[in-house]
Amino acid sequence: MLKVRGAIRARAEEFLKVLAEVEQSLSRCSDETTRLARALALLELAYLPLRPEMCPFCVEYADERCSECGYAETHGGICNSDSSRFVQLSDAIMNLGAAVKFSDPDGIAEENIQSSISSARMATDALLSELGRLDASGLMRAKALYIKEILRALPVRGALDQLRQICISRAELYW
Repeated sequence: MLKVRGAIRARAEEFLKVLAEVEQSLSRCSDETTRLARALALLELAYLPLRPEMCPFCVEYADERCSECGYAETHGGICNSDSSRFVQLSDAIMNLGAAVKFSDPDGIAEENIQSSISSARMATDALLSELGRLDASGLMRAKALYIKEILRALPVRGALDQLRQICISRAELYW
């Protein structure tokens, strides 16, 4: 668990630095809000704690005994199976990321971007503050909540908001 907590902590702390950089860019380049909204949304998706080193079960079973893993037993099979809730969430997030990349987020106000940064920062700080006292199940619940909070914070609207809602509904089933 220590290794998983460390991986999540390192990634979350890196994400907080990235948020600060985006915030500084926002204050310097207010005429670039469209570009910053897209970049922020993609960064928020990229920093979600979905990597194997951030899963206590992947670390414990090291891809050798996946069928025995606690996630496989309770959440639709081994995580790399197309029917698993993890793959369904990951696919939805990748679809949202592709849509964000090729979207035109014109009209996203600077306040929306700042709100997204603030919400993401609060969610990340909350995750970091409880990380040390969580067991494997608690860690997975905290990750699921964090993922939903970051998805809710994304500076998107319109058709992208519909894709975001799909991701949130998949995150509800993640753990």
